[in-house]
Amino acid sequence: MEAVKMQGEQAVQLVNQNETLKEILKEMTGLKEEMDKTAATTKRRLGEVENLVSEIDKRVHIDDAEASEIKSIIGRQAHAFAKEYFKQAGVTPSDNLFASKKGQFIRLQHSHLKHHFNVTKYTHIKHTEAVKAFDFLKSLQFSAFSLFETRETPKQKEIIALENGVA
Repeated sequence: MEAVKMQGEQAVQLVNQNETLKEILKEMTGLKEEMDKTAATTKRRLGEVENLVSEIDKRVHIDDAEASEIKSIIGRQAHAFAKEYFKQAGVTPSDNLFASKKGQFIRLQHSHLKHHFNVTKYTHIKHTEAVKAFDFLKSLQFSAFSLFETRETPKQKEIIALENGVA
């Protein structure tokens, strides 16, 4: 009898343990479902944040310091290109003619830069592409400009005529 009583108690304990394990399993399943939902929500929100960052990246242009650096590079290069132009032409220009030719090379570099980055103003270059813009400008060589681009402008012809006393 005692053995039957003990077996009965053990059976009750097993049933209780089974019920407890069922409850634990149910709670764990619920936690897993919550974690899956949280992971899906986090993944969706991360995608939204990445899209926002991408949109912001498209809209943030170079800052004043970067624009100044571009102008500085263009100015230095324009001076060197004007010197090269007159060296190749075998001419010693007046200050006015040199300044006019330097201005022409400034405009040409701006034009090449805007075309390369597909923008209407050089200040519309993306902030994230500022270093690429610096490198692009530094890589420009005198030979990058066509004879048509470097031809004497009407203003330069006027300066030459005035300086030669032909007006």
